[in-house]
Formats: sequence, structure tokens, C-alpha cells
Amino acid sequence: MQPLCLSLCVAAATAYLAPTTTRRPRTRLAAMREFRAQDLTLERFLGQVSVTEVTDWEYSGEGVNPLDPAQPARTKSDAGVGAAPLRLFLATREDPTARARGEDLRCCVREYSLKASKVARQELDAFRERDLPKKSVCQLLGTLDDSEDGFFSSDAVLDDSFIEAWVANLRCEPPSPSSRWLVYEWAGTCTFASLTSPPGPQNPFYAEPPRPFGGGIFGSRAVGERWTYPQREKFVLRAIKNAVACVADLHEAGVAHRGLSGAAFVLDSSGMDKNVVPKNAPLSVVRLQFLGFSDSASVANMNDDLNSLGYVLLELLLSPALYPEDYAGPLPPVSDGDSLKRLYDDIFDCDILKLRDYCANEEAWDGVVRLLDTTDGWAFLGTALGANDKRRATPGLLTARALLGSNFLT
Repeated sequence: MQPLCLSLCVAAATAYLAPTTTRRPRTRLAAMREFRAQDLTLERFLGQVSVTEVTDWEYSGEGVNPLDPAQPARTKSDAGVGAAPLRLFLATREDPTARARGEDLRCCVREYSLKASKVARQELDAFRERDLPKKSVCQLLGTLDDSEDGFFSSDAVLDDSFIEAWVANLRCEPPSPSSRWLVYEWAGTCTFASLTSPPGPQNPFYAEPPRPFGGGIFGSRAVGERWTYPQREKFVLRAIKNAVACVADLHEAGVAHRGLSGAAFVLDSSGMDKNVVPKNAPLSVVRLQFLGFSDSASVANMNDDLNSLGYVLLELLLSPALYPEDYAGPLPPVSDGDSLKRLYDDIFDCDILKLRDYCANEEAWDGVVRLLDTTDGWAFLGTALGANDKRRATPGLLTARALLGSNFLT
């Protein structure tokens, strides 16, 4: 059996995939700002990320049944970075000059535990070694008191009054003295993973429309209407095209992400609240985040990225994001990323037409099957999912930029 290392991150509202990497030498091609504690105000705790390692098992011999729970095709275990290696906070920068210019002073502060320090270093390396495209990647602004002792240098700093104030205001556990802190530009909290949530308040497509500020005579009325299916379809197709372009830009900058999942694609609403998905699709910009497991853009790494991208897009297309407007039935039995990978890889042996026939039998997927049938969408998905298939005739020629020329995206 041959293990292939991947990893699945699960958070309060986020998740990302991450295989083990080797550290690249630091070249410091880009200067990073070192923020002081008084430069930032932590506003609220956003959530935490945990990491597990997913191992694919290749069995030999006949009689293997992928549907048998006793014969798993892949297993999960702790990836060696702790149960909650990364915590996210919304913060504001104390910068009077930028405030006077009308700049958005919000930022995202990430706390990396001691066990996740290698992940933090890899994030720093990715931005120091390469000029990563700002339009496609959420930018790292700098470190927070990046000294040898760390932000909170000892337990003595965390006195009782500090801990009491921290818990009361942020409603989470106090920080660890050994943590590493990085500061990123603010891109909001809505990701592709948000769009795949079950219908309800956590899914922007199904959440109640926002109400006007201040109440008054219109305070009980929502602003705008719920998303229609044509609006959702148009938005998803544009988001998919932008996601592929982000991966293409990253690869052309010499970096492979190696951790693509729904939460790696954030929907940055330009000039808006950034927590609300605007129906005017051009206002929403797709950008990549979580580069803690990135590596050089070798052919093998890029092919793995395209395969992961295929599963991210497949999960988005088969999610409630594109359920018919009048659908009130149960969620399909297979719709999350893990189940789709097991279904496509193990049961259908990477045959996209078998997957298509399976999807055609689910009422919830009537709209998306029709969409993919009429736009060469199945061929697009099959190409992306098969990027790292060794059986492919020309394994070294597929690029994310080439995928953008697909009929499905034109």
C-alpha cells in the first residue's frame, strides 16, 4: 500500500487541505512590517482551525469493496500540529494617517500555536520569496512583535486582570506565550465553504436579507429579496472562473498552494461589508488564503492543486448553492468533499460519465446537471479531477491557465 499525504482542516467556519512540506530557504525578498501590540485592537474572535492528515491506501488483490466500512480507502489522523493550531481574530489598525485617507483599517490576526510554528514560517516564506499577486492572494501585512520571546513572552504577562479582560471581550481562551502572530489584510469571512453550507443562516444564499440600519418605519422590512436560482447560478459560475484564475496566477508566480479546499477561496467584497455576498457578482472578488503548506510550482505540485481544485468546484456545484428554487427535499446522501472523493475515485474509478449518471438521479441536482450538460461542464470537471492521474496521456501539459479556456468558463 502507498500512503499519499493530504490533510483536512476543520474550523468553526473554515477548512483547508494541507500535505506535509519541506521548508524552503528564506531569502527575504519582501520587507514585512513588525506591528507592536499598541498598533492593533482585537475586535472579536472569528474561529479556530484544526488539522488532520488524510492517508490514501492502495490495496492489492481482488475482492476489495469500497462500500465496506471495514475496508476504508483512506484514513484520518492528527497531522502533528495540535488540535487547534490556528486561531483567527478580527482587528483594527491604529493608523490616523490611513484613517484620514479613508482606508479600511480592518485586518485579520492569526495566532499560530507552538506546534504550528512551521506553518507560520511557511506562510512567511511564501510571501518573502515571491511577489504573490495581490488581486489573487490575501496579502500578509506583517508580524506582531516578532521577537524570539513571542508576542506574550511569558506567563507573567498574562496576569489575572489581562485574562479576565480577554475572556470577557473576546469570549475565547487567552493566548499562549509560545504562539506566533501574523497580520493579514481583511478579506471577510465568507468562503466557498460558506456557500456549500446547508440552507439556513450560515449560507449567504439562504440567509435572511439584511435589515436597514436604525430601525424606524422600515425597520421590520428586509432590504432586498432572497437569491433566485438564476442569480445563484450566475454568481457561482463567475466565482468558479475567478477561482481558476487565482490558481493560475499563483502557479505562474512560482508557488503551488498544496492545501486547496473551500475555505482557501475567500469572497472579498470590494468596498463593502466583506461579510455579505453581494448579488452584483462583479463586486465580489475571489482570492486565495492559507499558504502555510505551499511549495514550489513543480509539475507534480501543480497537478495536485488542479485535482484538489476539481473537488472544491465539484462540491460547490453539487451544494445547496445550486439547488432548485422549489426544492424542499432532503440533502443528497453524498455532497461533502470526502464523500465525493470516495465516490468518484473509489466507486466510479474516476469515470466522470458515471458520476454524471449518478447525479442525474438526484432531484436536488436537476439544475446543475442541466447546466453541466449544456456547457461541457462535465468535461471541465473530468479534466481538473484527472490532472494528477498517472494514466493521463500527457501528465505534464495541463495548467490552470489552460482550464480557463474551457467552454464551461467561456
